Amino acid sequence: MFLVFSKEKITTYLVSILTVALLFCMVANFQTHKADSIETSADTGKTLPIYKVKTDEKKVALTMNCAWNADDIDKILEVLKNNDVKITFFMVGNWIDKYPDAVKKINDAGQEIRKS
Repeated sequence: MFLVFSKEKITTYLVSILTVALLFCMVANFQTHKADSIETSADTGKTLPIYKVKTDEKKVALTMNCAWNADDIDKILEVLKNNDVKITFFMVGNWIDKYPDAVKKINDAGQEIRKS
């Protein structure tokens, strides 16, 4: 028994096989990359913020931007201490220079400090 294939049939089969192979590669590539990762091509030396972390625990991350004044820092630190809560304080602009006593209180309370 002989099978006769025309150029058109061979081309159709070849395109179909290549399409299936391409789709397979795309799915395999998608599965290997984490959905939560961010890929960049430029090395800027900056770290990207973490927006979420996979965990089965019920947790939340709290942050506070220190940008205006330091009037309520004592009250805020007291509430955090009474509830055994740790947060990250982001110091905006020259806030650190304007309110060094508040920065020391935040640090002494064991809270995390970052400059934004």
